[in-house]
Amino acid sequence: MEHLPKRSSLVHETAATLKEWISTGVLSEMLPGELQLKQRLGIGRDTLRLALKLLTNEGWVAPAAKGLQRRVLAKPPLPPKPADQDRLPVTFLSPHRIEHRVTLLEMEDTQIRLAEQGRSLRFLSPDIFHLKHPERQLERLVQVHPSAAWILYITSGPIQRWFAQQGLPAFLYEWPFPGVNLPYVVSDWETAAFHAGLQLIRHGHRIIGIFEYEESRPGQVAEEQGLQRALATAGGAGRLVVFKDDRSPLSVARALDLAFGLKERPTALVFTRATQVLTCYSWLVSKGIRIPTDVSLVALANDLWYSEFYPPLSYYEPNMKVFSRDIAQRVLELANTGSVTRKSIKIPLEHVPGTTIGPAPHLKG
Repeated sequence: MEHLPKRSSLVHETAATLKEWISTGVLSEMLPGELQLKQRLGIGRDTLRLALKLLTNEGWVAPAAKGLQRRVLAKPPLPPKPADQDRLPVTFLSPHRIEHRVTLLEMEDTQIRLAEQGRSLRFLSPDIFHLKHPERQLERLVQVHPSAAWILYITSGPIQRWFAQQGLPAFLYEWPFPGVNLPYVVSDWETAAFHAGLQLIRHGHRIIGIFEYEESRPGQVAEEQGLQRALATAGGAGRLVVFKDDRSPLSVARALDLAFGLKERPTALVFTRATQVLTCYSWLVSKGIRIPTDVSLVALANDLWYSEFYPPLSYYEPNMKVFSRDIAQRVLELANTGSVTRKSIKIPLEHVPGTTIGPAPHLKG
């Protein structure tokens, strides 16, 4: 009687079942095709392929060749891994102690699929993100918190580089810093910023302000590049002005004071974080500045409470189902095999039109 895999830790259970079938002679010489194996095991394609990858890495079957069945290799069974190793959690490393609700929604598919394997998604926010040399703290961190894989979110360049150099199973839920070769899924900020810039230019805006966190990050660079590309279509008449904040409402308000105090102030503002938008709306109300009559607003980041704004905000958001699915696929593969074969991708952002973009005001010199 053939033993079938259980639902818990499905990839490893599938691999164990295939090893048993090979060891007992149920499978010999050549493996059946994927379609036949899927039906025989009662599993999905992704699960089967991850299990076959495990068997290939351990020398049970030969690597796949296009158009040919996999060959079974003569190899005695390896000692099974301790059960607790197959249940290690995946750790989400972030500077935020309470994760943003949009982030939690984007990670929902990952949490569900990890739970099916008997794993959990653990959130950690150690006080190391400001350190220029976090190596010792990171060494202790991975020892104290053994993990099947690490998800890095809004981490620093030194942290990204350390994980890459150590060869640890790590995945970027953010843009990689230069020279960091880790798998990632990110929103395509540059294309969204380019689209936003073109909209503003069509409405006559030539000086555009962008609000960013004070630490320069690859995603911010991409956003600036997108806006600069859009401004280049204005024939050299456009200019981008960058304003920095430290994520606090006071620093955003100070940046707004600076923006509106310039002799040639921006007539349009682009925000890269949802909290900046909330501070801006309240600041504009306190100053009697009208949207979009006096200034146009666009947000590259999204949040669930944008629907409560009046006037309705113009912003960009990813397809949540696609984003969540692509993250889950890569995290599961990383946790189960230690590497990711799928390509890193940039998820397109969809424009949600509002009424916060209007004609550029005629400012007095």
